[in-house]
Amino acid sequence: MSRILSQERSLEPEKRFLQLALNDRNPVWILSTFSFLSRKVKVLPLTMSVEVHKEKFVTSVKSNKYEITWVLNDFSAWWDKRHRRYKNRSRFPSGVDETKPMPSSMSKDMDTLVDGTTFGDVTILIDGQRFLAYKGILSARSAVFAAMFKHPMQESTENCIAISDVEPGAFKELLRYIYTDQLTCLETMAQKLYQAADKYDIQTLKSLCRCHILKKMSSETAADTLVLADMHGDKEMKSHALGFLSGSEAGKVTKSAGWKKMFRTHPYLVDETFEALTARKTVG
Repeated sequence: MSRILSQERSLEPEKRFLQLALNDRNPVWILSTFSFLSRKVKVLPLTMSVEVHKEKFVTSVKSNKYEITWVLNDFSAWWDKRHRRYKNRSRFPSGVDETKPMPSSMSKDMDTLVDGTTFGDVTILIDGQRFLAYKGILSARSAVFAAMFKHPMQESTENCIAISDVEPGAFKELLRYIYTDQLTCLETMAQKLYQAADKYDIQTLKSLCRCHILKKMSSETAADTLVLADMHGDKEMKSHALGFLSGSEAGKVTKSAGWKKMFRTHPYLVDETFEALTARKTVG
């Protein structure tokens, strides 16, 4: 518990400097302002030690007619709440500085590479559009790109890659994720990005797209989801899709455009769906 070591009067009679300490070797000075009219106490720190934040201390101020006592369990929180206007004027010793570092701008800075036109070392061609990219970054994020640039293939020697099975918009978003770990079009490109992530072996993006697709799955999209999962050998997605198709929405699913298309192109998935439905009814 702190105690008053000394008291000095300032030029103004209502203000006093109080020297407080957690122990005799580590004094802490604070400025106490006491108004006899409002009977309120304000505490303005001049210098503090780290221990002030860790210990509970009680301080008393006595006058001829009044005695005021206050208890501070967390001086830092109390100061931040009651005296925000003094925050920038307070000087804290090393180790107690409340200033915060600037937030990282790495993601924002790296995002400029998506449409960048300088310093790239490989060009990617898709439907007449050119994307200037960076071998080192692509290789670090994708084992497929790493193998492509490591071996003496045409793409490696000519520094130019032609891609025909990914749409330009989806590939641009793929680059954005590779550079920044962020996406802006997941809501509209989840399935296309899932396919691109699977092709270039970017598992974190594939997982992100899978979760979004399953979360948004409905009677209209369930059949398409099942086909997508089957094409990419995704057992987890396929299991969820079959569970949905064989559930309470089964009647609505069979009327969807996706189901009718699956019936023509992937009839064996229709059989698997009815098998799952039969198994569920048997268990039920």
